[in-house]
Amino acid sequence: MKSNLIKIAIGLLFLIVFNLLYFLLGGVEHTTTHWISYGFIHMAYLCLLLTPLFCGRNRKGETVLSAGLYLRALIYFIVELATGLAFVGFNPENYFWSAAIQGGLLTFFLIFQLMGVLANDTSKKSLAKQHEEKGQINLWTESLRGAMLKTKNPALHKGIERCYESLMCSSIENHPETSDIERELEESINMLCLLVDKGEESESLKPHIERVQAAIQHRNRLIKRLKY
Repeated sequence: MKSNLIKIAIGLLFLIVFNLLYFLLGGVEHTTTHWISYGFIHMAYLCLLLTPLFCGRNRKGETVLSAGLYLRALIYFIVELATGLAFVGFNPENYFWSAAIQGGLLTFFLIFQLMGVLANDTSKKSLAKQHEEKGQINLWTESLRGAMLKTKNPALHKGIERCYESLMCSSIENHPETSDIERELEESINMLCLLVDKGEESESLKPHIERVQAAIQHRNRLIKRLKY
């Protein structure tokens, strides 16, 4: 609560100082050019304050996406502030150029800012997909690691270790075309881990290890082929 109040106070600080200076130094009588610049400066500051609404909630690794939106809004505000004050200072009788130039700045800012929001949404979806895929691979590798640690037979331990290392080196990508082999891989790993948990240490475990290794290799070949 205290943090939010501090943020609000900081956000209002510029508006208070700007309006005090604007009306104390310039009085209450202003030309159309002045009021146009006054309005656009406030609009630019409002765009800066509202930037967090366009950023949404960021997960780990996504903060850099929002930084671009903040930077764009800050640059627009600085440029608009300088432009608006310039028109206030020169105060041309024809207010057309004041409205046209500052309106153009706002239009360009909104276009590029909205394009940035759309690009960030696409990037976030891609990152979310990568996190999900990485989570699935991590789950499988942890299962194999657990089975490897529980296996006392050196030959079986080595076989599971090869599966573990192969999976660790595998791509985290998945495609609709790989769903069947990934389902087969998951079932093979689950079966292998189930037998290890039951204390199976005989040669009958080798076919299950080979099935896991074959599924991993099949998946890797398929993903590699899909890339090209």
